[in-house]
Amino acid sequence: ELNQVGLAGYFKVSRVPIREALRQLHAEGLVSNIAHRRTVVIGLDLSEILELIEIRAVVEGHLVAKAGPRLDAAALGRLNQLCDEMDRIRDYDYNWVLKNWEFHRTLYQPSQSRAAIALVERLILRVERYVRRSGNRARLRGAAAEHRRILADIERRNFTSARSRMQQHILHTGEQIRKFFARRGRRVSQRS
Repeated sequence: ELNQVGLAGYFKVSRVPIREALRQLHAEGLVSNIAHRRTVVIGLDLSEILELIEIRAVVEGHLVAKAGPRLDAAALGRLNQLCDEMDRIRDYDYNWVLKNWEFHRTLYQPSQSRAAIALVERLILRVERYVRRSGNRARLRGAAAEHRRILADIERRNFTSARSRMQQHILHTGEQIRKFFARRGRRVSQRS
């Protein structure tokens, strides 16, 4: 449960920006308002998480195929630099999350598909907490290698392969989450 008064005190602000932030979180489907103006964080069950991952894979594959031919030398240089920076990150922490999203955003920007990019951002917001909880060093290294293979396909102008690799990259993340739930003995229908 998110308490407006407690949050306002913690952040040393009035309740107005807290109320607005909670409205935004509600609009993004991350919290729910229940009786007596209480706000609670919404959990997703595994089947919902995996469905969102599948949708994300399709949309991001489309974005790679559409943006790939339009990536210029500067964007490709930045993407390679981001790969180098991510190779140096050892833990799935906030720094990884930021670099990872910058990689994806830089990759998709030339597609000029604002609605699809916004959809991906919303999907990421819905599942990122589960991605972080399930992440480990092996997945971190795997994701970094997958980024490099996607980028290599784009540099070779093999956009069909880049699309497929991107879809597999996102689905591997879903598989990591599924394994995390299984290790904890959670049923698919259980809320998290």
